[in-house]
Amino acid sequence: MIYEIKSRQNDKIKEVVKLSNSKYSKEQKLFKIEGFHALEMAVESNVLKAVFSTKEIKDLDNSIPQYIISKEIMAKISDAKNPQGVVAICKYLPTKKISSNKVLLLDNVSDPGNLGTLLRTALAFGYNDVILGEGCVSQYNYKVLQSAQGAIFNLNIVNNFDLKLLKNYQIIATEIKGSADLDTLKPELKHVLVLGNESHGVSEKVLKLADKRVRIEIKNIESLNVAIAGAIAMYKLSR
Repeated sequence: MIYEIKSRQNDKIKEVVKLSNSKYSKEQKLFKIEGFHALEMAVESNVLKAVFSTKEIKDLDNSIPQYIISKEIMAKISDAKNPQGVVAICKYLPTKKISSNKVLLLDNVSDPGNLGTLLRTALAFGYNDVILGEGCVSQYNYKVLQSAQGAIFNLNIVNNFDLKLLKNYQIIATEIKGSADLDTLKPELKHVLVLGNESHGVSEKVLKLADKRVRIEIKNIESLNVAIAGAIAMYKLSR
């Protein structure tokens, strides 16, 4: 169904704005996406709940409420500097059982841009199960979604999963001190790659569970950005 909203004070507009707050988003089990590419992926994932756009989108299923709004109202509900003209409300994605051979565990990755980039990279290299450990920013954060470029719709993202339950997996943690060169490691078919916090690395709690500790050999600088280090590690372990 198609409706028109003309007021910035409309209750539905207020609800969309509130979804920018991570606490409210979590309470409602809803998140918002922006842009036509993300909208297409939400439709394919069957999580689309409502659409707000400046022009009618004709290909949408008639069962999805579509609200036509002005550019001024779009500017109010959008988190983007240059809104594309469509904001959609989606239900939280379902969590599935971890089943793939390659798993990515992120331990306290707090920067949204880093998390989004890591999710995008995980999808590219076949790490289809991703565990977000303690301290990680939400996968539904706007900047995460922006950086991930729709990757969350094709990944199984699990929050605060007990790593001890993955008994048949080799746990490979990145650690600068007391570790082996990543190039010397021959990973087992079923493995978990662990990446840590931007400043402090993998926590001691998680390191204690690791079967292997590895580092990426670098020169002239102390460390790499976690998203770059993760991309290198996923590429090397996937060869």
